Amino acid sequence: MVIEIKKIDSPFYYRISIIGSPLEPLTYISDKKIAPGTFVKVPLRKKTHQGIVVSECESADFKCKEVIEITPFYLPLNYQKIAKFISKYYLCSYAQALSLFVPFNKPSTIHHQPSTIHHPPSTIHHQPSTIHLSPEQQKAYDFILTHQTSLLFGDTGSGKTEVYMKLFEKYLKEGKSALFLMPEIGLTPQMEKRLKDKFGDLAAIWHSKLTKKQRAELTEQLYDSKIKIIAGPRSALFLPLKEIGIIVVDEEHDDSYKAGNRPRYNARDIAVYFGKILGAKVVLGSATPSLNSYVKYPNFRLKGGFFESKKDFIFEKEDEKITPFILDQISKTFHKGRQSIIFLPTRANFKYLSCTSCGKTVICPSCSVGMSLHKDKRALVCHYCNYTRAIPNLCEECKEGVLKTTRIGTAEVAMMIENEFKQMRVERFDKDKITTQNKLKKILKDFNENKIDLLIGTQMLSKGHDYHDIDLAVVIGIDHILHQADFRAREKALSLLFQIAGRSGRKRKGKVIVQTNNSEFFKKYLKDYELFLKDELIYRKNLYPPFVKLMRFIVSHKQESKAQASLQKLHSCITKHLQSLKPQQTIEIVGTGAAPIEKMANRYRYHLLLRSPSAKALLQTALKCKCTLCEIDIDPVNFS
Repeated sequence: MVIEIKKIDSPFYYRISIIGSPLEPLTYISDKKIAPGTFVKVPLRKKTHQGIVVSECESADFKCKEVIEITPFYLPLNYQKIAKFISKYYLCSYAQALSLFVPFNKPSTIHHQPSTIHHPPSTIHHQPSTIHLSPEQQKAYDFILTHQTSLLFGDTGSGKTEVYMKLFEKYLKEGKSALFLMPEIGLTPQMEKRLKDKFGDLAAIWHSKLTKKQRAELTEQLYDSKIKIIAGPRSALFLPLKEIGIIVVDEEHDDSYKAGNRPRYNARDIAVYFGKILGAKVVLGSATPSLNSYVKYPNFRLKGGFFESKKDFIFEKEDEKITPFILDQISKTFHKGRQSIIFLPTRANFKYLSCTSCGKTVICPSCSVGMSLHKDKRALVCHYCNYTRAIPNLCEECKEGVLKTTRIGTAEVAMMIENEFKQMRVERFDKDKITTQNKLKKILKDFNENKIDLLIGTQMLSKGHDYHDIDLAVVIGIDHILHQADFRAREKALSLLFQIAGRSGRKRKGKVIVQTNNSEFFKKYLKDYELFLKDELIYRKNLYPPFVKLMRFIVSHKQESKAQASLQKLHSCITKHLQSLKPQQTIEIVGTGAAPIEKMANRYRYHLLLRSPSAKALLQTALKCKCTLCEIDIDPVNFS
């Protein structure tokens, strides 16, 4: 399709960003006056693209193409400000930052549809509260109202959700709306039911499994101001929810708030910025808060739970298998009519197949990682690029060794338990099994209705699900998390243990079995996560966040020589730049070389890590030493 450029009398000139593009804003003309922030359709390279008007500009001394269509959609000025901050801090184009946002709709264009609302905005003001807080919860509620941003440091079962609901109720009565962020898998049927029971159709759930039609319908209700509470993962932050009074970021420690692709934003941190720009209260909540949030924001410590629960912790040496003792405890729990959960860091059957003769592991041809055995598929699968292949009979390296399995996984444990206890109802709870929201709902419903005796899962088990009747929690493989090459390894491992252990013993005395060779570390902090946070501050002093900022450069290319050359050029540029800095502008190169996963999806990967007390200094360095093969990640949470 060829788009002609028409001659326009007295045209207006605009700088327009093409949504999602890495390009700087381009100049277009129109015979109409267009307000900045308006979404438009414009031609580029013989195709029509969605763009946003950044500003009006002076006439250009070159031929400009004409704006094709002015849409009824726009982004308010304060949201444009947030997009500009994201582009500067996370080192992406303004257009890439804008691609995160779902635009608002001009009121005059809204088509009102009939809708049943359980609690219309006109009546919610007059309803008496049905949410009753305990004295401690009331103190937490009052504390939150006296701070712009605060951390609700509340034990599992202490009633954080009731505090959130009371806050939502307050702001809705004031004619405001509420945003409730949770990790994707934390969007449980229980939470949806609680929101719907209390707020009816004023509350809605946003998640990645919604169909295109469902997303369109929900967005239309937002335009119509029929929805006042949105619960969802990090992407929900960018929905056109009007008059936001409060933003809650639950399980704020969770790494899923950090985006893995450009823009590599952290929704927890951007939520705080939203609050600042929009004048909304922000609450970060967790039973195991991140050290960053614990240091940065005023916190209220909400202890205890509705069910006074005591737990016996039993430590076994790390064995990477279901021991006779664990089997015995599962059997006793089952015969009492109680439920158990088993946590493993590995889904499928086993993490790797290794040769008994030469010791070589079956490696993915596209990634430098071992392939995972999936017996149900009769295949090996790479969990990074999804490459799948048949299971070899003999080692392909030495041609004679037998392949054995290492690191037990969820499928293998499930099969073992089912063989041992024929009557036991066993279910897996991992990404291989939970592929849709309906499957998640069904398993949680069945488990809470005691149709499942034993749930075996990965970190999904720890994500805020409300289990009622668990007596036994078994934790296997936690040392793999503790020994990761990550400055937060101790925090991740202890947090995970607290989260899993918190699922057991809600009504009665619970039992937690932990396989580890580091029992002294875990025992020290079992009764006091805050003690760990205080000790961790000493460990990280002047080396790691929250005392310094980190920036990671990831260089990748299909040709290893080009990736290496690009890294060397980057290293040279940064070294030269650091030599030009004043003594007080401290930046260190912490390390450089091959990434822990050297090859992923047929691309060779190298990285370089910088450390500085100043985010500004790091950002200036990145702008000075950009390279075409680089991905730049400020405040990284993944170092693989």
